[in-house]
Amino acid sequence: MASTTAVHAPAIRPVRGASHSAARPRLTVVAAPKAAGSSMPFTMLCTLIVAATLSALLYLNIQMSDASYEITRLQGQSQRLTEEGQALAEANERLGTPQELERQAREIGMVPVTDPAYIDLDTGQIIGETSPTAQTESNPELAEVPADVAVPPAQIYDQPTAYHGMGNEGD
Repeated sequence: MASTTAVHAPAIRPVRGASHSAARPRLTVVAAPKAAGSSMPFTMLCTLIVAATLSALLYLNIQMSDASYEITRLQGQSQRLTEEGQALAEANERLGTPQELERQAREIGMVPVTDPAYIDLDTGQIIGETSPTAQTESNPELAEVPADVAVPPAQIYDQPTAYHGMGNEGD
């Protein structure tokens, strides 16, 4: 039978030289990688953003609520002023009726004109009777008018009476 024997190849030792060193990479010592930085600054930034957002939201909510209360108050005031204006308009209409005007005129001593007098502008002559006593059967006494009801004499201008001109009179 056949015997098997192992064939051994002679060991080859690498030669130290320049020819084989280019084919194989050189190994170098590398510094240990830096440990990851702390996550505290990122956490603080996120917390600050959330807090600022919540604060802004709270501030806007408060402002909207204040504006809502102000709108409600102004609407109530507007309603009250509208009702007051309507009441004044009704009082004005009531006081402007012919019956009310006649009553107020009689209170201050005025009498109705039954036969009016006219002035002829060409001659300047008065045509008709102008005396209130002739127009009424009795001589009415003038009523005392309280100061709060009395109408002051009419003033044509509320401005001073001195004339200042238009500025071109001196030319």
